Amino acid sequence: MRNLLISYAKAVCLSGLLLLTGCSDNNKDNAAKHQTIPFVNKDRFGRFDSIGNLGGKPVSIPSGVLYTEVSYIGATENFDTSSINKQPPITYQMPIKELDFDYRLTDGAVKSKNEQTDSDYKQDIKILIPKAKHFPWGYTNVYNLFSPNQPRTFNQWFNNILKSTKETWNFEYFKQGNKIFGLTYYQANNGINPKTNQPWEDNIIGNDLYIYQDSNNDIKTLILCDTVGQIKYCKHDFFIKNFPVKVSISYDRTYLKLWQQTEKNITAILDSWVVTNDGKLIKKQAGKV
Repeated sequence: MRNLLISYAKAVCLSGLLLLTGCSDNNKDNAAKHQTIPFVNKDRFGRFDSIGNLGGKPVSIPSGVLYTEVSYIGATENFDTSSINKQPPITYQMPIKELDFDYRLTDGAVKSKNEQTDSDYKQDIKILIPKAKHFPWGYTNVYNLFSPNQPRTFNQWFNNILKSTKETWNFEYFKQGNKIFGLTYYQANNGINPKTNQPWEDNIIGNDLYIYQDSNNDIKTLILCDTVGQIKYCKHDFFIKNFPVKVSISYDRTYLKLWQQTEKNITAILDSWVVTNDGKLIKKQAGKV
């Protein structure tokens, strides 16, 4: 009888321990689940922002602004937060690899779906593009410089351009005497086709090249602009000071004169998306009404 009571007592204790362990595990699971669901801002349409870490800063990007989904470093595919329960969990510490949006050169606005800027963009496409008029929008990519080994200047790229054009295309870039809009200007073969000794207006390879160097002579802005075509475009790449990201934007060459203001405005746009570590807004977000 005594042995039976001891066995029964052991069974009760074991059951209690298992129950306590089970409760403990459940509490841990619940806590983990709770921790993986961060606070996420929404717009007036109920769309969740896309969140992550850009340049070492937590950001909350209005859903209507993004051209495509945000891509994350280390993720096997793209994820967004259109559903707060989407897996894997996105946090404000998850490093963003790349994001993109449309930017209006004339006033610094960001296109946002279902807002006035979206209507403006569609109207400009409908009216301006068929008539080959100057299109005021630029397609913008932002790349996170997540590795300390990634270059923060365009020095090597600039040297590669000079080398490749000479070795591959048999022409050289020459620095021009006067700056253009504060940019150092390089022209392919001084604008002359070496084969014909005529103006180089029919060669799509010989883009005009513009650079801006900081006080250390590091190239922080590099712009290549078309010299031919009914509509000439520029590809404008620049680094943002104190925000380790690289920006690449393409736009109508007419707006090259706005390059400094463009860099300033895009810097302000990105800065407006920076939030606290737990996702609380710090300032009004660009692209959100």
